[in-house]
Amino acid sequence: MGVRQRTLPVGWYPGSAYACQEEIADFIRGVKRLPAGTKVYGGIMPHAGWYFSGKLAAQVFYLAAQALQPQVVCVFGGHLGSASPPLMVSDDGWETPLGTIPVVTEMLGPLRERLRFEEEYPGDNTIEIQLPFVKHFFPQAKLLALRAPQSPQALELGRAVVEVAQNLNLSLLAFGSADLTHYGPNYGWAPKGYGAAAVKWVKEINDKHFIDQALALNAKGVLEAAARDQSSCSPGAVAAAISAAKALGASQARLVDYYTSYDIRPGDSFVGYAGIVLTG
Repeated sequence: MGVRQRTLPVGWYPGSAYACQEEIADFIRGVKRLPAGTKVYGGIMPHAGWYFSGKLAAQVFYLAAQALQPQVVCVFGGHLGSASPPLMVSDDGWETPLGTIPVVTEMLGPLRERLRFEEEYPGDNTIEIQLPFVKHFFPQAKLLALRAPQSPQALELGRAVVEVAQNLNLSLLAFGSADLTHYGPNYGWAPKGYGAAAVKWVKEINDKHFIDQALALNAKGVLEAAARDQSSCSPGAVAAAISAAKALGASQARLVDYYTSYDIRPGDSFVGYAGIVLTG
């Protein structure tokens, strides 16, 4: 099917290899590595533009890359409702400023035998925003790009990805791409009003409910928290990544960092971001 071209404008992430590498170096400067011997199975990161959440996404990928260089990097995206089937990117590769990432096309047929997929069409940011990080930190890996619905099917999807990879003797890391609470007039949701009290509520209550479920590796709890609290735009991606990581052997999760866009650019509308590494 050829190589998929980038669709997001330069404001989302840089347009050149040099600019990407410079920003990535800044993002990971001073990051403390995981303890020696830590096994990593994947992670969870935000997908806003690099100005807001690139630092956190880069740190999750960096920490995972220090532990393992897999043959396949699976990125689960989201922005799907509960009635949607999972979406599959079936192009041969995907363009990034750092070079094209080949898609692991040998996994696509076996996955279609297990679940019904529809084709993923260009334009969504949940996967594309991560691709320069994937190419930078995992230069030899192939890409599996899937979008997961906000339903229990996300758990099936995660398990199916691992089953197919293991049947093909392919090592794999699984990442879920999701932002957290979207608060304020830009998003039509402000149950606690505006100002410092609203920011505190999002950080210490609403987002914390979701993050606690992710740290407990509770994929079902992640879906339930998002449905109850409106605490994530893409909980299916997180649920799929947790399900896949647990199938690979994950038994713990570590919070890399958490902040909101309010911490970068204060305003009545803001979004929460969490970075989590899924470990043994």
